[in-house]
Amino acid sequence: MKRFFLSGITLMVSVAMLMTACKKDEVKNNGNNNNTENPGGGGTAAEYVDLGLPSGTKWKSTNETGGNNGFYTYDEAVNAFEDKLPTKEQMEELIDNCTWVWQNNGYKVSSSNGNSIILPAAGFYNCEGAVYCVGSDGGYWSSTSIDSEKANSLYFYSNEKGVSSDFRCYGLSVRLVQK
Repeated sequence: MKRFFLSGITLMVSVAMLMTACKKDEVKNNGNNNNTENPGGGGTAAEYVDLGLPSGTKWKSTNETGGNNGFYTYDEAVNAFEDKLPTKEQMEELIDNCTWVWQNNGYKVSSSNGNSIILPAAGFYNCEGAVYCVGSDGGYWSSTSIDSEKANSLYFYSNEKGVSSDFRCYGLSVRLVQK
């Protein structure tokens, strides 16, 4: 009974945070869950960009566009992309070793070697499928599961970014890495 009560409290707090994290007029269908430029240099828009990270990890220059309008639940992302999903540690490395500048509904993430990627604030959907925060918030799955209900993700909005946990039934964006 105590676990059920605590799970209910956690869900209510998560929903309250979700509802206050973005403006009501930002709750809409996601028309574009991808960046429209290739800031990493020449070649195709689907190349991997060397950001000069200590691990040597390269980040793909675009989001994955499949799933449900560009969003994937955690299990869908893991099943579709397996070891191409970044780990929690790779997301933390991206935050700690790059410069993040908010630009028109997303972040330009730049490295000291001059390369960059764009992470769109594509929003996300909740476990019921309602889309929220398009243009103001971004959420990207990591491959790092916490338990049967939650997994780690990269989150951001215009003045904050970090690695947190989300319910695995949420629909988040996916950005792949090359190790």
